[in-house]
Amino acid sequence: MEKKSMATMVHCLVLAYPAQGHVNPMHDFSKLLQQQGVKVTLVTAFSFFKKLQNVATCISLETISDGFDNGGLDEAGGFKAYFERFWQVGPKSLAELLEKLHRSGDPVHCVIYDSLFPWSLEVAKRFQIAGASFLTQNMFVNSIYAHVQHGKLQLPITHDQISLPFLPKLQHHDMPSFFFPTDDTYPTLLNVLVAQFSNIHQADWILCNSFYHMEKQVTVLCLCHHASLLSIFLRVNSF
Repeated sequence: MEKKSMATMVHCLVLAYPAQGHVNPMHDFSKLLQQQGVKVTLVTAFSFFKKLQNVATCISLETISDGFDNGGLDEAGGFKAYFERFWQVGPKSLAELLEKLHRSGDPVHCVIYDSLFPWSLEVAKRFQIAGASFLTQNMFVNSIYAHVQHGKLQLPITHDQISLPFLPKLQHHDMPSFFFPTDDTYPTLLNVLVAQFSNIHQADWILCNSFYHMEKQVTVLCLCHHASLLSIFLRVNSF
C-alpha cells in the first residue's frame, strides 16, 4: 500500500512526436504507467490532436504548438520548414504547459519525451524535473544513427560492407535510405534522426521500444555508450 500511494503522487508528462508510429508506442507505454498508479498526461502537437483515437480515458491529453497549428506538416509544406519552426516554438510551448500544470496544482515530476525532441530535456532540466528519452525505433537502427552522431560511422559511406559492433555485416541496401540523399528532404530527416543522440547521455533514463531478447547485445552497447550511469526504466516505482 505504501508503494502504491507513493506512485500515485508521480505525474509523468509523455511527449510524443506527432505521427502515428511514434504516438502508438508512447501511448502503450503510458497505459503501462497508468496501471501502476502513475498519473500520465499524454502530449502531442495541436495539429495532430484531432487524429488521436482510442486513447485510454484514464490518460489526460494536452497539446503543445508545432508552429503550424492548422495543418502541421502539410501546412509547413515540407520537413525542413516544419522542423525549423517546431524546434523554435516547441520548447517555449512545452515550458508554458509545464507552468500551466504547476499553477493548477498538478505539477509534473518527469518528462518522458520522444527522442526526436532532444530540446525537451533542456526544458525539463530548467524546471528541475527528471527527463527520460524514449527511443521509438528498434535498437539496431538506433545503433546506426548513434554511431553517426559520435563519428564512428562516416558519411558518405564508401565501403561496400559496413561493420558495426554486435551487428551482422551490412550492405548499402541495409542502411537507412537517408544515408543516400535523393532530394533536399533526406539531409533534413537524417539530421533530426542523428541529433536525437546529441544530449541523450544527460537524460535521467533511456527507454527503449525494443524486442530486448532479440536485440540484447546491441541495446546494452548502444545505451551504455551514451550514459555513464544507466538506469533502465523497468519499474515505475523506481521513482
